[in-house]
Amino acid sequence: MSSNARQIGLFPATMLVAGNMIGAGIFMMPTVMASIGGIATLGWLVTAPGAFIMGYMFARLGQVRPKAGGPYAYAREGLGDFAGFQCNLLYWFSNVIANIAIATSITGYMAVFLPVLREPLLGACCTVLMVWLSAVLNMIGPRLVTRFETVTTLLGIGPIALVGIGGWFVFDPELFRAGWNPTGMSAGSAISSAVSIMFWSFMGVESASVAAAVVKDPEKNVGRATLLGVVIAAVVYVLSTTAIMGMIPNDELRHSTAPFADAAMRALGPVGAVVITICAIVKASGCLGGWTLINAETALATARDGLFPAMFARTDSRGVPVRGLIIVSIIMSAIIFLTVSPTIGETFMVLADIAVLLVLTPYIFAAVSVSYYVQQKIVARPLVWVALITIAYCLGVIVVSAGTAVAVSMALGLATAPLFRVFLAFTERGNKAKAIALVD
Repeated sequence: MSSNARQIGLFPATMLVAGNMIGAGIFMMPTVMASIGGIATLGWLVTAPGAFIMGYMFARLGQVRPKAGGPYAYAREGLGDFAGFQCNLLYWFSNVIANIAIATSITGYMAVFLPVLREPLLGACCTVLMVWLSAVLNMIGPRLVTRFETVTTLLGIGPIALVGIGGWFVFDPELFRAGWNPTGMSAGSAISSAVSIMFWSFMGVESASVAAAVVKDPEKNVGRATLLGVVIAAVVYVLSTTAIMGMIPNDELRHSTAPFADAAMRALGPVGAVVITICAIVKASGCLGGWTLINAETALATARDGLFPAMFARTDSRGVPVRGLIIVSIIMSAIIFLTVSPTIGETFMVLADIAVLLVLTPYIFAAVSVSYYVQQKIVARPLVWVALITIAYCLGVIVVSAGTAVAVSMALGLATAPLFRVFLAFTERGNKAKAIALVD
């Protein structure tokens, strides 16, 4: 049970969900969509409803089963230890990759003020610095993280809303039409190409359920925070990204490293561009802090259940997993230096694709576990249909994705079986050693 010092209410929990979704992704999304063309906006017709349905499923599970760990906790209870182990490992690693992508986007916007950060190695050093600053913030405690994310979300949504709403006053239909389909793709192909990266926008829909241990009155607040967060994120994403595609020529937009800043430059001049850039950095920093909290809580919950290395279960006197945060930061730093790419945008897209594909398996497992809760008469039978739609949606995203990201995510998924066996061997060895020590 968490102490009162770690507890957060409905508003911070909602900001945690909305802030984790309206994070770094939105600041790079117009650039990613521009590589497909304005036709990519049709993808929101698939991803937004899918995210809401998924959000409803997690909201209901969070109300009846407010367990720390979210998808992992549901998978383990409904499907057993191996499913829980696999779900957690993929979810945890997805969060690690996602955090690196978020930190990378912070570096991208900082490069507006410090162009030297476009140099790959210096940019990587800046990204590592962002990772460690976020870890330190989390070491201070969850309350500070959620307060920071609440403030940064409000500060970030303001400028985003300014572009998302004000941008429509300078929206040029002819410009939007000219960049509608530069590659000549069919509507179906365009939507398929857009869905995977757009799904990145809604990663975090499960944030409140994962952090249930630090949410006050979780039976009520986890569900409410989840649904409110999804609605806020969907409205902000659709309005802002579409507006920008009618403000900046397609060829220019798809090569931009700071599309919101470029849009503000056109609409508000240099001062507006500076303000938007600063807000993007602040907002993405808050998002990074929130996702670091989710990562730490996931590892803590599973380690306490005996399905993750015990070192992640250790906390200080305030209940903060300091050691786990340090270990994760070291791993993230190593990955950053091993995946240095010529451009920040290229790095972001590859990392985002991998993170999305890794998180789909935990989402599917959580949906499958709904049948267990129905059998136990914990939730009503109609929730099975919501779960089936969620499973179909996740499988659809996997099918339309392609390339290296699919290969990497599949390899990691298959690797969980032997890793589980190795983990059990070490656990059994540790238990035997403790038993011998007690006898002696």
